[in-house]
Amino acid sequence: MRKLKYILLFILSASLLNSCLIDDTTSTEDYDSGPNVVTFESITNNSLTCTADGSEYQFRLKVKIVGPTVMNLKSDITVTVAPDNATAAADTMHTVAIEGDEYRIDNKTITLTAANNYLGIIVVTLMTAGNAAPMEGTPEFDTYKSPKLCLTLSATGDTKVVATGKIADYVLNFTPPNPYAGNYDVELRYFHPTAGGSYPTDPVFDPNNPYGGIRSLKKTLTAVTGRKCETGFAVWPDTDKCWITVNADNSIGFSVWDGWSYDVKLGNPYDPSQVSHFDPVTRKIYLYYYYAGADGKYRIFWEVFTPKF
Repeated sequence: MRKLKYILLFILSASLLNSCLIDDTTSTEDYDSGPNVVTFESITNNSLTCTADGSEYQFRLKVKIVGPTVMNLKSDITVTVAPDNATAAADTMHTVAIEGDEYRIDNKTITLTAANNYLGIIVVTLMTAGNAAPMEGTPEFDTYKSPKLCLTLSATGDTKVVATGKIADYVLNFTPPNPYAGNYDVELRYFHPTAGGSYPTDPVFDPNNPYGGIRSLKKTLTAVTGRKCETGFAVWPDTDKCWITVNADNSIGFSVWDGWSYDVKLGNPYDPSQVSHFDPVTRKIYLYYYYAGADGKYRIFWEVFTPKF
């Protein structure tokens, strides 16, 4: 009886092992003989951004073939791209991008070849004339929806190559021209509580004797949106970044990159009259901000940006 038990266990084990080997072989064969897929390099979370200054801007969207036997392909593959307005319309957060008005596809058909590793480029041109998004701070900005372009692919030339069923999404960001972007001469005063120079709590405060003297810098404000710009932060412009936003009422919004260790606030803790603002007559930006160091004492900065454009 014991021998019979062992024989049955052996037969069962052999059967299971053989079954696993067959399944593995079948799975491998199915994989090796499966289709290759034509797809965009990036499918989701895409945006095409440009300044709506009346110009046209080209964007190169990469297309490729991926799959189990792509290395064995030899035939040319014809790929055609087309907008999918029905999918775009389903996204209520955006409008449907208008072909011929907001964008055009410059090459709706391309050929992917083995010589080029089955890589290709679809060129989409954004047409900015009359398509600028509203400026922040306006009533139109609160209800504005940026257009969305959805693209699909089809492929012919080899039965082992099919188009991906996934749709590529692109939000079209027509950023209005930023009138504050450009090069500036910057006069900067940095008041440090212990490192030298005069400080606002001194019995006799000399604003023209800051720590390190009055510094003359050159900074560039780079447009992020129609009102928001990026530039170098304080006396560390080569390593640290900040963002300045000129609001509709000429007040200033200000933030520093997340890597900065201290909480930076606008204003001067010792002089509430010093309020950051934009002067529409001189076009100068007056920036006052401060932060508490590790010792709890304030580091205070005054910056005046004078445009050079």
